[in-house]
Amino acid sequence: MTTSDAVQFLPWDTFMERHEAAWMRLWAAQGAAPDLSPIWARSLLHGHQLDTAELRVAFRTTACGELSMVWPLRFTTQRRMGFTWKKVGALSNIFCLHGGLLTSLDTTAAVRQTLQALQGMTGAWHWLDVDLLEVGAPLHKAWLQAAEQVDCRVEHIPKGRSPYIASPGTLDDFLATKSRNFRSNMRARRRDVTTDPGVEVRYFTQPHEMAAYFALALGVERQSWKRQTGTSLAARDWETRLYEALLTRYATLGRVLAAVLFIDGVPTAHSMDLLQGERVYGLKTSFDPAYTARRPGVMLLVARLERYFAQGVREFDFIGLDEEYKLQWSRNCRTHESLRLYAPTLASRALFLSVDLRRQARAYRAGSAAPVPVAQPALARTSLDADHLSMST
Repeated sequence: MTTSDAVQFLPWDTFMERHEAAWMRLWAAQGAAPDLSPIWARSLLHGHQLDTAELRVAFRTTACGELSMVWPLRFTTQRRMGFTWKKVGALSNIFCLHGGLLTSLDTTAAVRQTLQALQGMTGAWHWLDVDLLEVGAPLHKAWLQAAEQVDCRVEHIPKGRSPYIASPGTLDDFLATKSRNFRSNMRARRRDVTTDPGVEVRYFTQPHEMAAYFALALGVERQSWKRQTGTSLAARDWETRLYEALLTRYATLGRVLAAVLFIDGVPTAHSMDLLQGERVYGLKTSFDPAYTARRPGVMLLVARLERYFAQGVREFDFIGLDEEYKLQWSRNCRTHESLRLYAPTLASRALFLSVDLRRQARAYRAGSAAPVPVAQPALARTSLDADHLSMST
């Protein structure tokens, strides 16, 4: 099938009224990650209570009227250096690790045509944020290539590494790759789950089970160490709304495996995972520190991995950052960064130059290597991330 000639833009409400079902079909046909679905987008809007007037959707259709590309975008403003600047960013949060763009087209062509379409919106933006791309992946390379072609200066914003476990087969096959001490500890936790009558894991997968699971999960979160840092699921209303909406919607597709571990009848750990083909995304987990000595979080992870590997899952993605407890399980990580593309206008180039000069000044004061000259605009590196406004969880 051939595609239409150009990338188009519609306001969010208009697009969803006309094309939401087609977006779902494209997402399902591509076997794409959960964060590229309309379910995820709607949950973000619900959780963060965003104004849909800020949103437009970049899209393309086939000759048959089916979608071949979807990218929801936010058009907002930001004050910098005493001026108001117009910015465009993907509808995303820190668990969206794919830049937000869904397409069945050649990646390089889709990105180039999208950027060209945005470039044609004269005066609509000073910079474009493309969030959380895997460094070196085809989509990351496509954006750098497109930026160079249309003469956009690029700011690279490091966003950390995301660990994942690649399954070699069964849980025993995986443990055989680990140290003797790790292997011994994990087998002990597995025995706790399978033989201790006081330990029970309950799984929740059906839509009508989500409310019960969520109530138990909130109870664990209220006892969690995250409560003291303000990052508990139960401590932030927007986060509670977001995950409740995600679970409810994905459960209708059979994509949720939530679990709660009980010790002597008390819920002590919980997890919520999203299933996508042979990959599982570990969306959220926590445990009650009063039971730390029993290692409830580890017990629950062992039980989940054994179940997944037995079912043929090839990868468990921890998502988020490379926290130490994740690295104990796997040193395999995907490095992510966000790209900020400055429009090829005098104002935007002046802003980029200011940002880059401040970056070089900081590097010089810190006694680092000599500043990198801006000889290759599309590849020039900066590290400014304090004002990167993608929604974080």
